[in-house]
Amino acid sequence: MTEALLRTARIAADDLTFLDKEIAQLWDRIAQQQDDTIILDKEKFVELLPAPKRHLLRMSIEKLLGNLKDIETRHIEEIMGALTKPAGKRISLPGGLTFSIDYNQYLLGPEPSALSPLPPLSGEFLLKIAGETALPGWRIEATVIPPEAMKDDTGKYKAYFDLNKTGDKLLVRTRQPGDRFQPLGLNQPKKLGEFMIDAKIPSAWRQRIPIVCSPEQILWVVGWRIDDRIKVTKNTKQILCLEFNQH
Repeated sequence: MTEALLRTARIAADDLTFLDKEIAQLWDRIAQQQDDTIILDKEKFVELLPAPKRHLLRMSIEKLLGNLKDIETRHIEEIMGALTKPAGKRISLPGGLTFSIDYNQYLLGPEPSALSPLPPLSGEFLLKIAGETALPGWRIEATVIPPEAMKDDTGKYKAYFDLNKTGDKLLVRTRQPGDRFQPLGLNQPKKLGEFMIDAKIPSAWRQRIPIVCSPEQILWVVGWRIDDRIKVTKNTKQILCLEFNQH
């Protein structure tokens, strides 16, 4: 009897060692840690069988909390049941953790928005045109140039506009309920929220995105798209160049 128990224990220990190695390999392929947040590759994670998924979830939580003493089976199963939910779904867990579903990844950490590449933003800020404007996390440079001085160097945080169509009474703010604009390339306006969903902008980032506005309309969802109605055309006489730099 004693020998049989020892043999069973050895087999169980071997199985656990094998499982630990397998999970460690899966971790290297699917997971990464940034500060106090763990990011799981959504496409690779959903392909796993249920057992490895649960092991990876427990491993992720233990890495962040240091132990699993407050994590019950129901917490893991709640996450398992939410894996196919739409982006934006969140589950609160013990220890101040939140499991969030994004478009291409799962996030586990105290505050998913901390992974946003954009600094926090609140309030409204008038832009100095031409000139430089400082606001929390950003330095904005506005220049007025003739069409022949325009370069082919637009990027995520630099854009050109027809000054006659934008005017010079511009401000920067965050999104507001009911916002609409006409994304470059489209022939009619759409809701800003719908644009952000279509552009797969993570929900935790959306309230940090600077929105450049005139009294009449949104001009630029900074980092994504300008409004089609204020683009530079062959009839443009003066160009407004806006460039956002983080500091």
